[in-house]
Amino acid sequence: MTEHIVSSQAYAKAVLHCAKYPWATVHGLFLTEHQDGKTRYVDAIPLAHTWPQLTPMFDVAVQQASIYAQSKQLSIGGYYVAYEDPADVQLSASSALLATALLAAGDRVVAFVIDAQQLTPESTRPGLIPFIGGDSQWKEQPGAFGEGKGS
Repeated sequence: MTEHIVSSQAYAKAVLHCAKYPWATVHGLFLTEHQDGKTRYVDAIPLAHTWPQLTPMFDVAVQQASIYAQSKQLSIGGYYVAYEDPADVQLSASSALLATALLAAGDRVVAFVIDAQQLTPESTRPGLIPFIGGDSQWKEQPGAFGEGKGS
């Protein structure tokens, strides 16, 4: 199993995107590098806080992000979403469609739900819940990043 490491920069960008628009569902992409059997999420690209469906705008945004990633010798390896309801920590059907569209373009994509309830100084758990796609279904991977570990 591949080890996943989220950099402070990628985590901070995703969380700050969530914090900037707490009343909206936000989503974005994680850029990754793969080395020594490890996937490192090194940067995040916030996409939107309006359209949570698969649209032509999403396609254009992914194409632009892909061009940028290639210029940095990276790839799109993750999709993140934070819902307007902080208690919502499951990958919705529309978010799963967006993640599946990315999976079709690349073979190593992980979808993350930002758990806003874990974004407190007292929390010892990561604020990202990973979901792995396969068999036309996305399944939560609890403990994929280890409990209480920072990156």
